[in-house]
Amino acid sequence: METIFISYSHKDEDWKDRLVTQLQVLALEGHLETWDDRRIGAGEDWYSAITQAMEKGGLAVFLVSANSLTSEFIRTEEIPRLLALRDAGKLRRLIPLVIKPCPWQTVEWLKKINLRPRDGKPLSSMGEAAAEEALAAFAMEIYQLTTK
Repeated sequence: METIFISYSHKDEDWKDRLVTQLQVLALEGHLETWDDRRIGAGEDWYSAITQAMEKGGLAVFLVSANSLTSEFIRTEEIPRLLALRDAGKLRRLIPLVIKPCPWQTVEWLKKINLRPRDGKPLSSMGEAAAEEALAAFAMEIYQLTTK
């Protein structure tokens, strides 16, 4: 079963939860499992837990917002490690998902990667139903990647 690592800012936890809800449909059918830092138990070494989860391979989803792009830990720890794992063939894909308006096009590594939604329109700029539809479509795309 493939693990989907989710990188996000805690300020965007509501969007992470919405994505996890969509992916949970696939998880309950045994197609994948999701991992985010809220799975770290009390007293656990959080840094080790995050790095071990990243190194499991599989896929990683990066929730793109000004919050995540300005997070020191994400900028200096998570993204460099995820890119290195991807480049070494230990991570199949790193998929950016734009959740809020931000100047992501100015971020060197990010502008080189095909992101979702396809038109780059942030999920938060869509109506509620359209955002849910986009999240469901994204979950289906993840499903297709995990069954290849």
